[in-house]
Amino acid sequence: SAKHNLKNTTLHNKSAKLARLERNRFSVFNDNLEHCIICKRKKEHLHEIFFGSNRQKSMQYGFVIPLCHECHIEMHRNKEWQEYWHVKGQKYWERDIDTREEFIKTFGKNYLP
Repeated sequence: SAKHNLKNTTLHNKSAKLARLERNRFSVFNDNLEHCIICKRKKEHLHEIFFGSNRQKSMQYGFVIPLCHECHIEMHRNKEWQEYWHVKGQKYWERDIDTREEFIKTFGKNYLP
């Protein structure tokens, strides 16, 4: 049916957009995406610092860091590491992109005092 085709097209467009974002990931924190930003070993993952529902926005704004496998596991486990990068991301946003109000609208939370 036409409705079914529309749904498939919408899903395809969303997945095509996501695939394009993933292919074109960049980092505002680091020019070298080949080595882990924490331990300097070979990168195995590109990690979006605001993940979950904010993953695509992280890719869009370059809030991406290269991590080895071990540091990537630790990043998801360690709330202090996450907080460090969230603060760093928000500081970058407020210095180079837009206001705190816009950051909160975009990412849903304020990470700064």
